[in-house]
Amino acid sequence: MALASLAAAASLLPAAAARSRVSLARCRGMASSSSPSAAAGASAAARVGVVQMTSEAASSGVKFLCFPEVFSFIGSKDGESIKIAEPLDGPIMQRYCSLAKESSMWLSLGGFQEKGPDDSHQYNTHVLIDDSGEIRSSYRKIHLFDVDVPGNMVYKESRFTTAGDTVVAVDSPFGRLGLTVCYDLRFPELYQCLRFKHQAQVLLVPSAFTKVTGEAHWEILLRARAIETQCYVIAAAQAGKHNEKRESYGDSIIIDPWGTVIARLPDRLSTGFAVADIDLSKVEAVRTKMPISELRRRTNE
Repeated sequence: MALASLAAAASLLPAAAARSRVSLARCRGMASSSSPSAAAGASAAARVGVVQMTSEAASSGVKFLCFPEVFSFIGSKDGESIKIAEPLDGPIMQRYCSLAKESSMWLSLGGFQEKGPDDSHQYNTHVLIDDSGEIRSSYRKIHLFDVDVPGNMVYKESRFTTAGDTVVAVDSPFGRLGLTVCYDLRFPELYQCLRFKHQAQVLLVPSAFTKVTGEAHWEILLRARAIETQCYVIAAAQAGKHNEKRESYGDSIIIDPWGTVIARLPDRLSTGFAVADIDLSKVEAVRTKMPISELRRRTNE
């Protein structure tokens, strides 16, 4: 299936688009589809794409396509997303499963409105679908965005969203993937857990960063996570003004394990996708030359 066809099919889906901390002890709750050693069998290099959109999708012949947070729906009113939230076997996610199978492509769908534990809450869920159209893994966002953004507005994601409590890493043809969502980016212990306890090689950070926080911290935080974990970082981002209340920073980006930006759109508000080759031998080379895993020491708090 060509990328234009994938975009057209995706456009048929709905579109407009408690504070928490994760401790290293919570790493025991990791979910995985296979053992860490299985990642060693992944191909040395694979082409991946990172989509930037204002609630629409496009694709190009890459083998792994990453979508932003709230990729299928952005509401204009508080609580609107609760009304359209679905279980993972609902029609929206099943449509994306069909798209993945038809296009022979893995999909990272970050920030899906999954039906929550009660009628007043949803989960903000990152779903990974393989090229056979099967849901390979899912991760419920742990750190919820309850923030008074300076000069902007007050966000309280926990009013309508229940936080997850499980760290998720999963093997794939593109390496061992660590699944996160947006505001998780500000909590480095989660990424340290994914790297050092669960051997992640590629970190996925689908996001809808605000314009104010994105301008200040987006690229800095992403490069920091790549450098300190020696992982690739793939960050698909929502971009532009969605409604009178909400605007996203954009700047979808792919970063290598040395912290170098290897792909991004020509400007941060572009609609489209950026492509890069993920070479797992580079991960191993960086880790061999800078052996932080072997040199880490526990410190007393």
